[in-house]
Amino acid sequence: MSLYSTIDRFVLMPIGDKLMRRNISGAYKGLLKTEFCLEAELKELQNNKLKNLLRHCYTSVPYYRRVFDERHITPDDIKSREDLYKLPILTKKDVREHFDELISGDINKRKYLNGSTGGSTGTPMRFLEDISSWNILRGLNFRGWSWAGFNVGEKLFTLGGNSLVSKNHKVSPFSAKALYDRFIMRNLKRDCTDITDPALMLHYKAMMKFRPTAIRGYASSLFFLARYLEQNHLPVPKVKAVFTTGEKLHSEYRLKIESVFNAKVFDGYGAADGGVSAHECAIHDGLHIAEEQCIVEIADNAGNVLPDGETGNILTTDLSNYVFPFIRYKVGDLAYIKKELCSCGRKHRLLGDIIGREGRAIYNKQGRPFSSIVIDNMMFKDLDIHSSQTQRLYEKMERFQIRQDKFGDLTILIKPVDPSDSEASFGYVLDNFRSFFPDSRVVLKIVDDIPTLPSGKEDYCVSDYNPA
Repeated sequence: MSLYSTIDRFVLMPIGDKLMRRNISGAYKGLLKTEFCLEAELKELQNNKLKNLLRHCYTSVPYYRRVFDERHITPDDIKSREDLYKLPILTKKDVREHFDELISGDINKRKYLNGSTGGSTGTPMRFLEDISSWNILRGLNFRGWSWAGFNVGEKLFTLGGNSLVSKNHKVSPFSAKALYDRFIMRNLKRDCTDITDPALMLHYKAMMKFRPTAIRGYASSLFFLARYLEQNHLPVPKVKAVFTTGEKLHSEYRLKIESVFNAKVFDGYGAADGGVSAHECAIHDGLHIAEEQCIVEIADNAGNVLPDGETGNILTTDLSNYVFPFIRYKVGDLAYIKKELCSCGRKHRLLGDIIGREGRAIYNKQGRPFSSIVIDNMMFKDLDIHSSQTQRLYEKMERFQIRQDKFGDLTILIKPVDPSDSEASFGYVLDNFRSFFPDSRVVLKIVDDIPTLPSGKEDYCVSDYNPA
């Protein structure tokens, strides 16, 4: 660890925490202590956290008090993750319909953030994120990155959409968050909404000037960047690792990125709604589930837990979110848990192939690609994801799907929460898409249902268009 990294971790991070009223450094310190816990120790830690959370839910959260009473059970009837089947699955629809009931009665005594997600499933939803959960998820990133040899305080170049790179222009560059990113995270963030050749050149120049130690971003965005650098025979910075997140890491993406940057790719999976986090270690044999933070189950559509090795719905229980508890929450992705633990020595279970977040890029007729992970950004009024007004508009959609035909034309399907809403209610969506796809025919249709794919996946972006 360099001198700057040492100073950053033990001096600057705690100062940054005080400025932002967070405790990322404390969370990270605790996570390093449990990294190599024995399997029995991890289970005991997880079970104790689960018991405390369920007692809180029963006494303070109306939704869960009702669920327990309706099923004639108490928190004492659930002693481990094997007993969670006694509780129902929590869906995005449940969260929208019972939002107020899911808020803890002692919320005024707790710290929290407002969250909103559309993400990979095209199902909009707002939620509250407990600061404790927020801290741990950030600490888990630091721990996961350290498995690639990347230390806190080393330079990180990020190419991503709104989940990684905020486009809120109202935030001052001198805010605590901006200063934290610049001097403690040393994270140079670039918006990947535009990944045309001219934009990729600008990203490249910024990256070369910055000289990062590692690179992070959406898998498809980094693939496009790597391919552009290779096609134009451009030199690349020497980096320790490349971290991918936000969407499925296809094998061709991994191969191209590793070949161009001459560094290993370390994949990650996470969702603030549900508090799930998993990272790939140097063995690259699956993603280690952060079992100190969340319980992950794999279940069929009826909620029955599947044996390890079988693919099903990811259900997650956030063990740290007391403000707005997520218990057996259906994230919207499919995966399986590997039968064997990793040979690296860590005893956290491994997520296998994640089928969700599958979307590929779509193109306008000028050849400009758009990573499907940023498509949900176009569903907000004026592309402003931070405005509470536009978040409420976004939440009026129960589900959406973008279909691009072989001619490059687009159909936007929206299933509204209120069946009486017409196409006119979502005119801003048409305006947004037409601005990015000027030569494409773009239509919007209100539908009663959006069928899933044969795999069971809710694919929110489907394209048959080949711009070549």
